[in-house]
Amino acid sequence: MGCGSPLGDLFYLADRLLASPPSYSSPPCSPVMGKGQEKGVRDRLYRMFGEGQISEGAFTALRSLAEKGQLRSVDLAVHSARARKSSVQPDDPATTNALRGIHSRLTQLAQARNASGKVLAALEARISDLDGRIAKKEEAARQTVQQDEKTARKRLAEKVELAGNREKLVAQAQALRADLSSLDDLRAKLETKSIELEAVQARSRLREEVLK
Repeated sequence: MGCGSPLGDLFYLADRLLASPPSYSSPPCSPVMGKGQEKGVRDRLYRMFGEGQISEGAFTALRSLAEKGQLRSVDLAVHSARARKSSVQPDDPATTNALRGIHSRLTQLAQARNASGKVLAALEARISDLDGRIAKKEEAARQTVQQDEKTARKRLAEKVELAGNREKLVAQAQALRADLSSLDDLRAKLETKSIELEAVQARSRLREEVLK
């Protein structure tokens, strides 16, 4: 994406994946948020969110406007100004906002992985079942070929049809495993960023205690 904020990029990738979980084949992004000025506004929105300038609630509301093509640069400027005013607060709202965004997406990614894991398990069970049925068809054809060639040919045709179905399921399972691997990589990056921000927050609180 290249929005200028590493965490903003991770949020964007997570939202794309969550909009099109591995167990589905729908397009990953809304077509409304595709080109030109709208893309620039969207990129800036994710950058602000990644930098903790806006809360999860504000981001969700603004993203909804962006998806409809109704988000303007001036709207983001207003929120940016509010963020500068709040940055003088001792509780570091930017870090808090960023952590809330990370934790929200980690929860959603875990749910998506659980759902997709069940789909993968169902695929693997179906493939195993087809393997058994294919073996039986082949054995039946072998046993009847001498006595009834017509029946043997029928069993082999059934085997070929089952094998074709199996190949389709195997391809789906392989694609799903690749998607789940990408999800796990993204989750690991978000978890690492969460630990980094928690360390920053802990050091900030420690400094405040020392200065009291």
